[in-house]
Amino acid sequence: CFSFASLYYKHEDRGQHKVQSMPTLAKISAAQVVNAHFFSRSTRRGVKQASIASNASKTWTNASMMQMTATVEEIQKTRLITAIKTPYLASGKIDLAAYDKLVENQIECGVGGLVVGGTTGEGQLMSWDEHIMLIAHTAKLYGDKLQVIGNTGSNSTREAVHASSQGFAVGMDAALHINPYYGKTSKKGIIAHFNAVLKYGPTIVYNVPARTSQDISPEIMLELAEHKNFAGT
Repeated sequence: CFSFASLYYKHEDRGQHKVQSMPTLAKISAAQVVNAHFFSRSTRRGVKQASIASNASKTWTNASMMQMTATVEEIQKTRLITAIKTPYLASGKIDLAAYDKLVENQIECGVGGLVVGGTTGEGQLMSWDEHIMLIAHTAKLYGDKLQVIGNTGSNSTREAVHASSQGFAVGMDAALHINPYYGKTSKKGIIAHFNAVLKYGPTIVYNVPARTSQDISPEIMLELAEHKNFAGT
């Protein structure tokens, strides 16, 4: 499988490495991924109670919602996350049947998580209703097989907060967030923007200056990494 890999984590005690850089294109075999230690949702249910203390900063509506969502550590241990495409019908509506085939192919190839509605998935052309619907659809059908990471980022903090709260409510495991684009902000503004969304659950900060015209400096990233819900970049 050719996959858009981000957050490629491995344990240091096995002589392996951890990457926290810009997503890169990687080629892996199904056998390599199958041998990796993925955390399925069925496995997570058995260990969730032990992780409650580390998730105190999450904004949950109840304990059941908390138990059904991945922890930061589980997102970080997901070996391969791909940005899935969103197929469309001639009418302009999302082709869910074709989308499901793409998801199932990813699962067969050993993918551990999907970015739903990202740039690769035409997220910039979706309405928020379409974003949340596709996140909910993916979580309902495949949430027990892989991590569902919803692209709920926006240059509007208000919209990013609203979409993130909805995304976690319908079952996504983590949010993917970009820094405010076009109307570039200050260091203080970037930190305030991300802190507003980090409280909702595990969050991956996506730094892509070619799209935003503003790089997130290592200094800012290190400050954001102090938040309990920071899952990587």
